[in-house]
Amino acid sequence: MTEGKQEELAAERARLEYARDCLARNREEMLATAESMTARGDDPDMIAWLYRRAFQLEDRDDAPLFFGRVDGPLPEPVYIGRRYVGDGDREPAVIDWRTDMAARFYRATAATPMEVTHRRRYGFADDHEMTGFDDEHLADLSADAGLSAFVRKEIELAHYGPMRDIVATIQPDQDHIVRLGVHDSLVVQGGPGTGKTAVGLHRVAFLLFEHHQVRRQGALVVGPNDTFVHHISRVLPALGEIDCRHVSVAGLVGAENAPVDDPAVASVKGDARMATVLDRALRSAVGRWTGEFVIKDTSPYVRVQPEEIEYLAGDLLRERRPFGPARDLLRERIAGRVRRKLEIRGRSLSDSATRKLGGAKQTRAVVEAIWPVLKPRDVLFRLYSDPEHLAACADGLLDAAEQRALTWSKPPATAARAKWTAADHVLLDEVASLLDVGQRFGHVVLDEAQDLSAMQLRAVGRRCLGTATVLGDLAQQTTPWGRPSWEDVLALLELPGEVATLNTSYRVPQQILDIANRLLRVIAPDLPTTTSARSASDAVSLAPVPDGGPTEVARLLADLVRTLPVDKGSVGVIVADADVEALRGALRAEGVEPVGADEVDRDHRLALVPVGVVKGLEFDNVVVVDPHRVIGMGGTGLRLLYVALTRAISRLTIVHTAPLPDVLGL
Repeated sequence: MTEGKQEELAAERARLEYARDCLARNREEMLATAESMTARGDDPDMIAWLYRRAFQLEDRDDAPLFFGRVDGPLPEPVYIGRRYVGDGDREPAVIDWRTDMAARFYRATAATPMEVTHRRRYGFADDHEMTGFDDEHLADLSADAGLSAFVRKEIELAHYGPMRDIVATIQPDQDHIVRLGVHDSLVVQGGPGTGKTAVGLHRVAFLLFEHHQVRRQGALVVGPNDTFVHHISRVLPALGEIDCRHVSVAGLVGAENAPVDDPAVASVKGDARMATVLDRALRSAVGRWTGEFVIKDTSPYVRVQPEEIEYLAGDLLRERRPFGPARDLLRERIAGRVRRKLEIRGRSLSDSATRKLGGAKQTRAVVEAIWPVLKPRDVLFRLYSDPEHLAACADGLLDAAEQRALTWSKPPATAARAKWTAADHVLLDEVASLLDVGQRFGHVVLDEAQDLSAMQLRAVGRRCLGTATVLGDLAQQTTPWGRPSWEDVLALLELPGEVATLNTSYRVPQQILDIANRLLRVIAPDLPTTTSARSASDAVSLAPVPDGGPTEVARLLADLVRTLPVDKGSVGVIVADADVEALRGALRAEGVEPVGADEVDRDHRLALVPVGVVKGLEFDNVVVVDPHRVIGMGGTGLRLLYVALTRAISRLTIVHTAPLPDVLGL
């Protein structure tokens, strides 16, 4: 490094320390204001906001305060970081990456400079000491020649533990999606390594910053499983967003650790037709009143005929009101009918007397007789245990075989003793939504959406008060009940929206994509192939183990782990689900202890992951064991192999004890 550049680096390090001092002052001022307001007994919501804001202003050890700079738009350089930092004169020492000014850092090119003359990216060591910087002069047309050296280095860093934010390396095509408006929902179709998950998380961080209504109503992030949710859970807090809820699809409906159905049964339970079956089952619980209903507390007496009560109940059913609140409303309407009958006779009933009549024992008795108090499990229990009732509710919807798949051969004694499956919990959630309105959010992010059943999508959609960002890749659809198109997904979510596509991979080298794209032409020929911004001649290697078993494969893997330098990062071994335990035992015999799928967020060296749960995860080095065994897992085997091959950031090793499938072209 030249003397002049060393002096400039020293000045930038001093600027970073100055920004940290400003941040500390900002936080102290925020805390002092909160404490003063607390002492005065001021608005508790504002005080809570101040404390949350102070927490967001903590100087985090896991992220430098700024990562970039642009020159040109303003007289002074503009420093860009994960959050705003003001100086003593209320001027920005660091601007938030989500501002319009910061967008120039991501989008400016030599062809379209957006008033930017110079862009700088900073490099940091593991202890976050600034180690250097990389400059792009946008007057030079060669500045548009692909990824900068610093961006490439950041992408290729060894990866251990949870997903990190990509705020310092967002590319123009990603930034465009991050900053799209919130008027309609957005589907992001992205091939392997295109960063769709990170884009979705940064997008919700942007919307929380840009749109007050989204912040006020809250945001929800839904992932395919707990492993995935834990993997991504640190991204938003690193961006200063600490109030966003993260949950798996199972967690959303209370199905954690629930048993699973046979795929054929789960497919029936996940079908959109079940929504109508459940609606009919709930509505069928409303009975008829056949006795007298005479109010003797008025003068003259008032008689309400059974058919009038039936009409009032039917009205509420036709209005599609939630079942629980509608029950209370029926009492009010019966009382209102009594009031109108009196008015016709020239008498009146005051508002308070009408309300009292609605809550009277006699009125409650009528409503309790015809409009029962139900729990979701009561509705589903009757459907599964009473074939005649199921047949009535499923008439014209489910055929005889589908009804048999739902019917319990040996019903439990009570609903409380039933062992509800994961698919059942989705149906219980549907019934709960018919009984009453649940919690809703201003924006929902749904990842790996292509794998969800129709009923799971409905469960997500009804949590959405505003709009959603839906992420996925139709080529990676690996469930029997997954959706065939994004239009179908949006229809089931009941959200209007558009589809945006990411086709450039920044995480997976081209040599790996070349193999994966051969599979893509078989499993999803209508989708465009993904191309990579990176190339690595040593990205793919083959390791034949002729006629080998778990012992021989484990010996090869142990040698790989022992010889691979630590700075080459994590190793993920991906195998057919049925082969995991045998290989784990063989690795232990070799003195190697891999972590499991539920532990990949630790600073692991080696993870052993069944192919069925590896989607969404990534490793620096991936070893796919026996592709023919993965393909043999069933109708989605080729898609599972496509997923497995594309989990590698740097290197892919294919270990095979039998000839490789022809479809790989190797």
